[in-house]
Amino acid sequence: MGTDIHGWVECRTWREGLAPGETAWCPALDLAMLGVHRDYEAFACLFGVRDFDARWRHVAADRGLPPDVSEPVRAGLESWGGAAFGTTWLSWADARSVDWDEPALPRATHVAQYHRSHDGTLRLRSPWVWSRAFARAAGINTLTTDPSALAGLWPEGTEWESGTSVFRVERSRRRDAVPPDGSWHPVWTVMGALAGVHGDDGVRLVVWFDE
Repeated sequence: MGTDIHGWVECRTWREGLAPGETAWCPALDLAMLGVHRDYEAFACLFGVRDFDARWRHVAADRGLPPDVSEPVRAGLESWGGAAFGTTWLSWADARSVDWDEPALPRATHVAQYHRSHDGTLRLRSPWVWSRAFARAAGINTLTTDPSALAGLWPEGTEWESGTSVFRVERSRRRDAVPPDGSWHPVWTVMGALAGVHGDDGVRLVVWFDE
C-alpha cells in the first residue's frame, strides 16, 4: 500500500468580504496541479512521513492544520475523514531557511557506484546500488542482508574496488532527498513567486497524506 500527498499552497492576502487592509489565508493552487505525487524520500525529509529509519531532522512534521487555514483547504482535508494523517504545513520562510547540504542523521544511508576512468577520476554511475556486483566486491550476500542495516555494517566512506567500479558507503544530504531540479522544483518556484507579492510568511504549503 502506498502513501499519497494532498494539499494546497495558500497566500495571506485581501479578498472580497474583508475590510480594507484586512487579510486572510486564501487557497492559491492545489498541490496536485504541480505534479507532486509519491516521493517518499521528500516525504521523509520534509514532513517525517515514511521516515522508517529516522534518517532526517524533519523540516515541518506533525504541525497539524493551521488554526487560520482557509475554509476550502479545511474542507478538502475533512473530505478524507479518518484516512488522512500527517497533516502539517510549511511556510516559504521555512523552505528558504532549509540547509540543503545538511546530511542525514549520523549514519550511512546508501552505497554509491562510481566508474574510475584512465586518469583516475571518478564518475557517478548509480547513487544507490545493492547488486550482485557490489556483493562480490564487499563479500556479503545482498539477498539476505537488509540495506537498512548499512550503518551498522561499515562506516561512511568505506570503499571497495572491482575493476573500474568503485563502491562507496555514503550519507545522503537533503538535496539528495529533494533535488533542486526534481519533482518539488515547481512547488518552490510557485511559492517563491507568490512570496514576491505576499512576503515569505504570507505563503505556505498545507499538506496531508493517505494510504
